[in-house]
Amino acid sequence: MNAPSPTPPNPSQSENTTISVMIVTDSVAQVPPDLARQLGIRVIPLSVMVEDKKYIDGVDLDSAGLYLRMRQEKDLHISTSAPSAGQFYALFLDCLNSGAQSVLYIGLTSRLSGTFSAAEGGSIMAREEFGDRQIVLYDTRLATIAQGFLAIEAARLANQGASVEQILQQLDLERKRIGFAAGLETLEYLARGGRIGKAAYMLGSIVQILPIITLSEDGEVLPISRVRGYHHVLEEIVDYVSEKVCGCRSLSLAIMHADAQSWADKLQSMAEARLHPDEILVTPFTPVMVAHTGPGIIGLAYHWRP
Repeated sequence: MNAPSPTPPNPSQSENTTISVMIVTDSVAQVPPDLARQLGIRVIPLSVMVEDKKYIDGVDLDSAGLYLRMRQEKDLHISTSAPSAGQFYALFLDCLNSGAQSVLYIGLTSRLSGTFSAAEGGSIMAREEFGDRQIVLYDTRLATIAQGFLAIEAARLANQGASVEQILQQLDLERKRIGFAAGLETLEYLARGGRIGKAAYMLGSIVQILPIITLSEDGEVLPISRVRGYHHVLEEIVDYVSEKVCGCRSLSLAIMHADAQSWADKLQSMAEARLHPDEILVTPFTPVMVAHTGPGIIGLAYHWRP
């Protein structure tokens, strides 16, 4: 049941400090490593299988090299897998052995991955050894840094001394203020995964019609619109987010991309000029997601407050 090395706890925490609630999330949440260390967020990675070799997301996977292969090798076989229940068990146990009274997992939407189910299995095993402690699982129904925004919020509340119940209550409110929009460079990988039919893929490729997607309230992939040509994707993304955050008091944004730095720079400039965020992060899409969408994906996540 050996797990890949997760993100370590905040080194600034004293060994004599009693940790009330420890926050755990997965690598799809895209929490910047420095921020995860600062807030004490533990991150469990998913895996990517390239041909017959397994890589650990964010640990031993060269993203740039992978994206180059995906562009050059059209028959490249790539798949993803969730952490096992045993890996979650090991991480939960490590958190509790570190002195945490409660563990709160901020999870990837259960509609898109078996990760949440594996976390449930790991929590059952851990509770058998720590029956007097809490292990709570929260299905964000999100992915990407949108999910990460909730993990960051939970960690900040935990560091302020909030209880699990208080954190969960606030997460339910914040969940309604968080989301993202992402545009694809190609329909090829959606077609490979069976998410669109061959006819739709062929037609879309001929006329360069590309989807812009988000996640529904239930955590499933939801198309927002379709545009002709990749250069229109950025405008549609900013339009969508602008409608969602209209009238907000404060705003956090995150630029996401995979092998699309120049487009990401343009999106950042557009978002800053039009939306005037209080803070903006730039974070790469995890290869676990890019395996299903292809390189060139670009997106904008938001977290607004009234």
